[in-house]
Amino acid sequence: MKTFKRLYGVILAATLGMVVTSCTDDNDWSVDSAFDRIFGVFNDDLSVNEGDTYAEVVFTGVSGADHYVIEVSTDSLTDDIEMGGTEGSIVYGEDGSITASPDTIRGLIGDTKYYLRIKTMSATQGESKWVYYNNGDGGTSFRTDAEQLFNEPTDNDRGDTWIHLSWAQSDDLTRLAVANGTDTTYIDMTEDMIANAEYTVEGLSGSTTYSFILYYNDSKRGTLNISTMAAPPADAPLYELDASVTHIDQAIIDAASAWAIEQAGGNTSNYAVTIGIQPNTTVDVYGVGDDGGEANIKIPEGMSVIFFGMAGGSAPVLNMVKSVDLSGSHGFVRFQNLSFKDAGCQYFINQSNTMTIGNDLSFTDCEFTDFERSIVRLQGSAAKTINEFNFNNCVATNLSTGNGYSVFYWNNAAYTVNTVNITNSTFDSFQRSWMEVTGSNTGTINIDNCTFYNGPASGRYLVDANNCANTQVSISNTIFSLSRDIANCRGVRCPNDPTIENVYFTNDFALTSAAFEPSIQLDYAAEGLFADPANHDFTIIQRDVVAGDPRWLGE
Repeated sequence: MKTFKRLYGVILAATLGMVVTSCTDDNDWSVDSAFDRIFGVFNDDLSVNEGDTYAEVVFTGVSGADHYVIEVSTDSLTDDIEMGGTEGSIVYGEDGSITASPDTIRGLIGDTKYYLRIKTMSATQGESKWVYYNNGDGGTSFRTDAEQLFNEPTDNDRGDTWIHLSWAQSDDLTRLAVANGTDTTYIDMTEDMIANAEYTVEGLSGSTTYSFILYYNDSKRGTLNISTMAAPPADAPLYELDASVTHIDQAIIDAASAWAIEQAGGNTSNYAVTIGIQPNTTVDVYGVGDDGGEANIKIPEGMSVIFFGMAGGSAPVLNMVKSVDLSGSHGFVRFQNLSFKDAGCQYFINQSNTMTIGNDLSFTDCEFTDFERSIVRLQGSAAKTINEFNFNNCVATNLSTGNGYSVFYWNNAAYTVNTVNITNSTFDSFQRSWMEVTGSNTGTINIDNCTFYNGPASGRYLVDANNCANTQVSISNTIFSLSRDIANCRGVRCPNDPTIENVYFTNDFALTSAAFEPSIQLDYAAEGLFADPANHDFTIIQRDVVAGDPRWLGE
């Protein structure tokens, strides 16, 4: 046993001596310098957060690293390709500037696929091997977000047959795409377009939405969806006012009437005219009475008329000093692309004399602000007939401030309104009932894709059609928010039950009588649904709500 222990001790000592010798003396077992390299970053911790012209590269640092080098390329990268060896390569960090994670690399092109690799550099050891980005789907690339070089267009950039585009200046643009549905036209970038960073696309159709895309080769550098403005209607000849007109009086109306009769070959019983009002103008509207005082503007007998805001700028503002008189017979009376303000009229229409509109009374693309009483009121005992009343794509703010008149108000058996269509519109703050048609011969009332906020007044109705045997009310795709008095807000009073489809209530709106149930009851108030309703911004911030005036739905 002792002999074995002595033998073991000799062997152990000899072995230790060999180990010491191998660590201190150069011999054939020395490590090849080619293998004396620093470690690369850990592949599973290498990630990329894409931007449009940049990307944030995140990785776990390596102990002993001096700095890192990152290469991206629009071409594939492999170990056989030397650094910077592809036409699409960009190399970052050769100057030693990338010393820690994360690092943001810039100068990329939007909407472009890039391959990425990274290596570790050391002052005392050889550089690491390349480590390749793994996107988790078996690929080694990432795609940058699409850029937005386009400037936001204004009304001055929109015409009925043209759109003026401008963008942030860049030399890296090759073409502009103009798309309408499945039809796409490509316009090659010229030196002037690149130098000036603007272009006007012409030959477009009115009231049509187009998509415009800036390209650098196949990469998108800007996308814009915008609609042309409405063209003057084709069913009535255009009588265009000069931009210097600041007062529409009876003389202008009568002059337009006389011109339209000439165009109609002398027909005085049934003729039509479009009165074009220039954009970016403000016009007072009133006539002069026999006593020299301000008077309503009268639409001449037999004349159908369209008051039309011309394209190419903001909608003309009409300060309504007095109301519009529709006495007599007319095929249609229409208002389009106009902004109306109560400058003393109190009512936009306050009709007392006999009136017949055989086709339609319509408001399209209009704004109404601060009307003390009604937008449309029929009064007196004389017979009045409107075949169809349309209110489409309009915004009406701060209405019936006199607190004694509803927004739409006719309440006599002498009045006939066969169809009412209220669509794609916003009603922001009203202080009585919204529509009051009690005892009249009103037929179908269609309310679709509308947004209501801050109304009706306490004890008043959304729609009061009491004693209207033939009235049918249909409400669809509409949002009601913020009752003026949540404890005493009334719904639809009508002999016939309303039809309700896809109607939302916020939790600060409720009906206490003449009630109908919402399709969806939301558990938050108007402030939780809209961006800033108190300041008239009804952009919907809850993406699961798809209803109301479409202008607020956003992208």
